[in-house]
Amino acid sequence: MRGKIGTILILSLLVLTVASCGCAENTDQQAVPNSSTELLNSSTVQITDMLGRQLTVPGEMSSVVATSPPSTILVYMLAPGKLTGWNFKNNFTQTFMDENYTKLPVIGGWFGTQTGNYETIIHMDPDIVIEGYTTDGEINEAIDRRQESFGSIPVVAVDDSIIFVTQSNPTIEYVGKLLDCEAQAEKLIEFRSSVLNEINSTVKDIPEDEKVSVYYAEGPKGLMTDPSGSQHSQVIDICGGSNVADCPLTPGSGMTQVSIEQVMGWDPEVIITSNPQFYAAVYSDSLWAGVDAVQNRRVYLAPQNPFCWIDRPQGPHLILGTAWTAKMLYPNLFTDMDLPQLTREFYSEFFHYDLTDNELETLLNPEVEAEK
Repeated sequence: MRGKIGTILILSLLVLTVASCGCAENTDQQAVPNSSTELLNSSTVQITDMLGRQLTVPGEMSSVVATSPPSTILVYMLAPGKLTGWNFKNNFTQTFMDENYTKLPVIGGWFGTQTGNYETIIHMDPDIVIEGYTTDGEINEAIDRRQESFGSIPVVAVDDSIIFVTQSNPTIEYVGKLLDCEAQAEKLIEFRSSVLNEINSTVKDIPEDEKVSVYYAEGPKGLMTDPSGSQHSQVIDICGGSNVADCPLTPGSGMTQVSIEQVMGWDPEVIITSNPQFYAAVYSDSLWAGVDAVQNRRVYLAPQNPFCWIDRPQGPHLILGTAWTAKMLYPNLFTDMDLPQLTREFYSEFFHYDLTDNELETLLNPEVEAEK
């Protein structure tokens, strides 16, 4: 399945064309109207999506809806002016994002246990709907059903599962071409590669018995987690940590329930969490007092705004979360990594927001707000 999709991706990127050209690129694989006159007289082009489906889409797009957080966040990072709405409500008190984007409506989508509303999206009349997919199986049938429900609005299938977790970047490149923002996509690809290469070159030779042991605490009590191999705990794997969670991998939304006795038995050196409520209580909770990470005050709350850096939502913004995770796990190995500068650059380039010094301090020290 992956090999087939990889071939499709290469072909897909070749056939994205601009309607005003009046002709297609001279390639071996072309998907264009039968006559150049049709193309010249219309405002549409033909493309191939990441599942190999042939679609007719507007030659110029000004409004885009994506039905899952990874794709929505990618559109925001690459072409924010074309994003029409969010899949989820951001409840954080300090959202480092221009109000033009915070005011976009919450339109839902199809991800986790969430079910979107077709009528809401159809009423917005977007140029295209980007449908993210992450699993094999009957993907085509599901997306065909989505297309039938959206009627004349083209549904473009995009592989959410490879936005972040691999070194290759076909999704970012594909969406960059699709939305005519290739330069911005290339910036993101370069930033991502730079961070991943630095992390990999630093941690790849750490012996297994010298890797720091890590527990990912989820939920307000910290007693839900995800083991190694889960998309939700992938930053630990990428940064050379040893995920202590010896528990089943819960498909989809993850968050496997565990007990405090299990955590005490695993006795992690480091705990990372995305839950401010858990962080605010962990050092004063007697249940956790015997855990090595708590005793040595190595419990770290991930930065939260405008999206959590390490998980939920998943998306290409997690690249900054890997830099943060690497610094938390191995501070002595990443002394040369300038996290404040990386954060300023990332927010300016991809979140379209210039952080003040106070905002940067607040962002990188979320535990101060959590402990209030």
